[in-house]
Amino acid sequence: MAASKIEVPSYSVGLVLEDYNLPYANRAYFILKDTIAIAYPISSKEIRCLVDVPGPKLPSISTEICTFQMPPELYNAFICAIDKENIRTMPNRIMPASSYPTPGAFLIGDSLNMRHSITGGGMTVGLSDVVLLRDLLRPLNDLSKAASICKYLESFCVLRKPSAFAINTLASTLHTVFSSSDQDPARKEMKEAFFNYLSLEGVFSDGLMALLSGLNTNPLSLVFHCFAMLAYAVGSLLLPFPTPKHMCIAARLILVCWIRHHLPYTEGRRN
Repeated sequence: MAASKIEVPSYSVGLVLEDYNLPYANRAYFILKDTIAIAYPISSKEIRCLVDVPGPKLPSISTEICTFQMPPELYNAFICAIDKENIRTMPNRIMPASSYPTPGAFLIGDSLNMRHSITGGGMTVGLSDVVLLRDLLRPLNDLSKAASICKYLESFCVLRKPSAFAINTLASTLHTVFSSSDQDPARKEMKEAFFNYLSLEGVFSDGLMALLSGLNTNPLSLVFHCFAMLAYAVGSLLLPFPTPKHMCIAARLILVCWIRHHLPYTEGRRN
């Protein structure tokens, strides 16, 4: 039923840290350094920690892989969790929405379309699919004619594109930028630009959060924030006096911003 090729850009390595409290109660703790790690409470005494390991194949789990970018306050708890060997792994999959219409069956959520888990957008997109499918089926009085209903629902992939567009694109782009090494000057500047852009607050931070959470499904808003962030990054490099080195980095920044630009074009394709 699904026609898209599945890409595995990385794996999530999960552990449970015991008897440890995060610096901010009831908040997720993002570590964006050499790679990506997310820690969040699952009980009053337990913290789940997910570490992103880039690459299509998972290397052997070792202390070097899982602790090279852990902050000091998490290091000891992380080592203890590794020693207990209670480690779980999960591939992060990317699959654009594309399916063959099949009478009597219908794909929604992750079975139709997957994006990297860095933004936690899978449930948001899945629930949005449910709402859209409900609205499409609501006018129908007879659901027994599978072939005609299948034909009627061919527009689903196109209609879901606005709600999935921003979440899919941002998840892919953020993972590409933050999973890279700081040895790449362009990506290092993009990381700094992202944090500095959010620190502007107001429409800048609120707008990005609305896109990531699915509250704003307007594709033009995503375009605005992408160009605004790019302009902020390039301006920071070239002002007050541009240098040849900074001009080269600025040129590479433009390419980095569109590494995953193919997602909006493949999303919503019908076969």
